[in-house]
Amino acid sequence: MHTRRGFLIAAGAGLTVTAAGVWFATSPGTPEVAIAPVDPENPRGLAEYAPVYDRAVKGLDLPLGYADCAHPATRATRDTAGSDRHTVTPVIDRFIIHHTGTTHDQLDFFSRCNRRSSAPTFYLRHDGTVIELIRPGAKPSSSGADWNWRSLAVETLDHTGAPEYAVTDAQLEELAQMIAWLATFDGKRLDGVPVSFTIDRTHVISHQETWSGTECPGPYLQSRLDGIVARARQIFTERLSA
Repeated sequence: MHTRRGFLIAAGAGLTVTAAGVWFATSPGTPEVAIAPVDPENPRGLAEYAPVYDRAVKGLDLPLGYADCAHPATRATRDTAGSDRHTVTPVIDRFIIHHTGTTHDQLDFFSRCNRRSSAPTFYLRHDGTVIELIRPGAKPSSSGADWNWRSLAVETLDHTGAPEYAVTDAQLEELAQMIAWLATFDGKRLDGVPVSFTIDRTHVISHQETWSGTECPGPYLQSRLDGIVARARQIFTERLSA
C-alpha cells in the first residue's frame, strides 16, 4: 500500500519538504542536497555530552550555562552570588521547581540566548523525559542571582494552561526521582560541587518561594510539593535498602 507523503515546493527556490526530510536545489538540473530534519531533543544542533543525571536522555551544552552567553567559553561557576556578584563558597543545597507557563515545547527557547536569559539545569517533558540543559556543576540561569549559585533547577512543561497549569503523573514521579537522586550526593560532590541536601521542604522549594513576584510553578504543582517530597523520600529509602 502506498503511503501519503506531505510535500512543499517553494516557487523558484527548489525546496521540497517530505516525510524523509528537506531537499534543496539551487537551480533546475543541479543535484538535490539533503538537509537533516530537526532533532526534537536538540533543535539548535548544540554540542552534546553524556548527562550527569543518569535518567536524563541527553545533555546539551547550552550557551546560558556559560558566563557570557553570546561568547560561550567559560562555564558559569557557583562562586559568586547576588546582583553585586559577591564571593560565596560553592554548594548545592536547594532543588527548585519551576513550570514553563505554556504547554508548547520550550527546548528551542532554552537552547539560545533568550530574552529572559532563562535556562534551568533540567527540562522535564510531559512523558517524564528529562533533558539536561546545564551541567549540575555549572550555575543555572533560572531562579535569580541569590539562588542560582546554590541550586539545581527544573523547568516542568505544563500539560494544561491557566489557571491550574497541571502537569502529568509521569512528571510528578520524575520530579521525585530527581530529588531522590540528588539526596544520594549529600556530603559528597556532584559534578565537582559539594552537596548539602536533605529531602524536606526546606531544601525542595518552588520558584515562588524564592521570589514573591511570581506564581511559578502554578497552583497545581505548588499544591503537590509535599506529596513530591514524600514520594522522593520513599524512592531514596528503597535505594538504600536495595
